[in-house]
Amino acid sequence: MKNTYIVIPALKPGPGLAGEVRELGRRLCARIVLVDDGSGPDYQKTFALAERVEGCRVLHHRKNLGKGRALKTGFAYIKGQLLEEKALILCMDCDGQHLPADGAGLLLLAERWPGSLILGVRDFSGAGVPLRSRLGNRIASRALCLASGIRIRDTQTGLRAFDSSLLERFLEVPGEGFDYEMSMLLACAREGIPVRTRKIRTVYVKGNAGSHFRPLTDSLLVLAACLRRERS
Repeated sequence: MKNTYIVIPALKPGPGLAGEVRELGRRLCARIVLVDDGSGPDYQKTFALAERVEGCRVLHHRKNLGKGRALKTGFAYIKGQLLEEKALILCMDCDGQHLPADGAGLLLLAERWPGSLILGVRDFSGAGVPLRSRLGNRIASRALCLASGIRIRDTQTGLRAFDSSLLERFLEVPGEGFDYEMSMLLACAREGIPVRTRKIRTVYVKGNAGSHFRPLTDSLLVLAACLRRERS
């Protein structure tokens, strides 16, 4: 499948964003959809440099709307580009956690298993894993299992791949923040969409300082998504 898009939600990214985008596009032969989730005027030079990279399109939110909304903004843009064409879509975070080689591995599985959601699953047993990452995923994994019976060790991974047959469905999934990623999994469980996993390398840059996940607030949002599932 020739068409490949990478959706990257970005909130106050680091100054090396343009170089990272260039490397991703080159190594994965993909078009980049970078969503500025209300980062503010101090970061517009960073986004402008990224948009100069061939194959990169930057979309802007005037204010911070949340990771889920940023992903859906990217999905909607891709849907408008495709018309009747087919494509592979890869979601990546912009905090340096995801390696191009792991993204390529997920895309291969998405092409092999159309109609499936492919998750890049991290190993949280290492000593270098930040507490907020370990805690947030433990809570989310248990909540998902209770709500749907699905056992996934890394429910909050931002590295996800799927083919365009699922694009419209994922646009309809509720959730504007980090709860959206859990809602995607719940929708898959409810509708019989296969969820497949692939182990990826665990990378944390400066203790994952670039992450905007709030352990308490966002974990509660994830739990709320599971409660909505149980009541529906």
